[in-house]
Amino acid sequence: MTTAIITAIVIVVVAGVALFVFFRSRSVKPNASVSKSVSSIGSGTPFQTRKGDSMAASAGAHQSSNSSLLDRLRPRYTAIFVLMTGIFGSLTAKLWSMQVLSSEEYRAKSDENQLTTVKTSAPRGRIFDTEGIVIVDNEITPTILANPEVAEDRSVLMRLSALTGLPYAVVRQRILDSSGGAQAQREVSSNPRSRDVAFISEHRDAFPGVVVEQRARRVYPYKGLACQVVGYTGTVTDSQLESKPHNLDYQSGDEVGQSGIELSYDGYLFGTHGERVVVNDVDGTVHEVRSETPPTQGNDLYLTISAKVQKIAEEELEALIAPNGVIGGGTGTSGAVVAMEVDTGDVLCMASFPPFDPTNFVGGVTQDDWNRYNDKDSSGAPLLNRCIAGQYPAASTFKAFTGMAGLHYGFADSTRIWDCTGTWTGFGESYPQKCWETSGHGPISFRQAVVVSCDTVFYEIAKDFYDKSATLGMDAMANYIKEFGFGSKTGVNLAGEGEGTIPTPEWKAEHWADAPEQAQWQPGDMSNMVIGQGNVLVTPLQVAVGYAGVATGQLPVPNLLKEIKNSDGETVVGPSREIRSIPDIDKASLEVMRDALRGVAEEDASIPTLLSQYDYECACKTGTGEWAGHDGYAWFAMYAPYDNPKYVVTCVITEGGAGASSAAPIAAKVMDGCVKLGAGSLEKEITPTEEITQSVPYAGTGAGRVD
Repeated sequence: MTTAIITAIVIVVVAGVALFVFFRSRSVKPNASVSKSVSSIGSGTPFQTRKGDSMAASAGAHQSSNSSLLDRLRPRYTAIFVLMTGIFGSLTAKLWSMQVLSSEEYRAKSDENQLTTVKTSAPRGRIFDTEGIVIVDNEITPTILANPEVAEDRSVLMRLSALTGLPYAVVRQRILDSSGGAQAQREVSSNPRSRDVAFISEHRDAFPGVVVEQRARRVYPYKGLACQVVGYTGTVTDSQLESKPHNLDYQSGDEVGQSGIELSYDGYLFGTHGERVVVNDVDGTVHEVRSETPPTQGNDLYLTISAKVQKIAEEELEALIAPNGVIGGGTGTSGAVVAMEVDTGDVLCMASFPPFDPTNFVGGVTQDDWNRYNDKDSSGAPLLNRCIAGQYPAASTFKAFTGMAGLHYGFADSTRIWDCTGTWTGFGESYPQKCWETSGHGPISFRQAVVVSCDTVFYEIAKDFYDKSATLGMDAMANYIKEFGFGSKTGVNLAGEGEGTIPTPEWKAEHWADAPEQAQWQPGDMSNMVIGQGNVLVTPLQVAVGYAGVATGQLPVPNLLKEIKNSDGETVVGPSREIRSIPDIDKASLEVMRDALRGVAEEDASIPTLLSQYDYECACKTGTGEWAGHDGYAWFAMYAPYDNPKYVVTCVITEGGAGASSAAPIAAKVMDGCVKLGAGSLEKEITPTEEITQSVPYAGTGAGRVD
């Protein structure tokens, strides 16, 4: 305000001086001294007088000329004066208004501009397995941070470059990155050497604007264990910022869940930001930290997944598919295993092969890694969770459900006998279909047809549905199958689940809308569907839910959450379990199918020998899905114990050949792990692959600071 007053006084003085000079110049008569001199000379001789008269006349004429010029310029001077007075007057009034009348308002705004609140990142909650084994942890590591203005200090940049070993351009680019906010400190190095931290701390004068903070970063003690389930984190995207939940304070630059459990439960895992109130100038340069509130760690999440059972499944998949560390070096190219409790839906194992290394996503995944992970040919698409998003022909595992449909509608029973010759022509001699046993099974019952997976018996069931379509409708079989959860999402608490496909006339007409000839529903669509081929697509999790339905008569909704605990160790969220009924199921049909599936475990070729090494009794079914030009899809589904079902396991191997030889051994070993886990006798050893130097404690913590 003092400056404004002084400025106003100066303007008034200058205007007054200008006014005085202007009017003073008007009062002075030009050439007055000259006239006086001439008059004094005129008192001399006549000659001098005549000469004086002549000079006087000349002077008079000159004075008249000056007076006329002044008269002509006077309006211009007046206009200039008025203009200058108006300009300076307006400036004076504006300055007076801003600096005197509105001084308090502008002072408040100035204070607001000087004080800026900067959010600091918070550690995410940890993720545990069902027994409390930590799968995803946080490690406290030193992080070199720099204020934004350091980007313009060449000497400091060069010192940082020499100290960290990072190129000068990289250091500067990281400090210029404003994704975390204009006044937020920029990350230079997320895991510096101890000697670098010590050097900065001991030479503060050489690194103005540079600090070292203790920050949390995601670590994975067992590397890629259950990686597709837990998922990974990444910098919050623009779309996530725009659609963030009302209870989450996402800030630009935050690490948030991008897939798996990290995404599904991000609202619980996401911590509470800390705050730094800083004094900065108009250029954003921070001059002082007024106050600092530490961040709070997010809630800890406990899964139903057993790390031990998960490890068994992943090791078995790797041993089969990549025994020498090369995918395809063994049997198959990829695979998936699901293990679940039949009465609760709690998922104990969800293994998808090949896996990925989630540590590659810490601090941001490189473009090379991202391209590699998404290249199906070179990496096998490890980011895909095949348990929920892999969709495969169900093959003969589907016969448990199409067989139930036949039993329900009276097209099959425990006394009827069919004749399998190896070639079936029920829809006409022009449309023969083969049984997998091309020489035929001969006279065969329904139970034995399930045990040896005879296609002919199921072709006959499909024909009965087709022949009765006028009464039952063409989609009667499909609708019954859907009651076991096929053709729709299971409801598991993970994003990206596939629905699969159960073909119907309506589906085919819509799917082939651009090809009318192929859109027609044909008898062959029924006979293909009944053996799990044709357009049938299912996920391993759907098959697990379906077999749980056969085992118990009810469908569990798959669940991965055991509980969520806050920083005080209190349970804030428990499991959400749901059991669905199967409307058209009847106990008599269930008993027939259960007995047939038990027969597979006791009578089907190599399966009894395989299962004899384990201490549980089970019901099961093999399957081999056809894939033209490839080695098919190997399936195995089972539940145990047979007399009191507790667990269900499904396994599929892409290009794995016969289900009995590739998928069955893996599923059987995983089931053994589940049974022993329930009995408290599972001694599977899992060893951390990464040492954690300093884990974030259970209670909420703030990020430490070293200045």
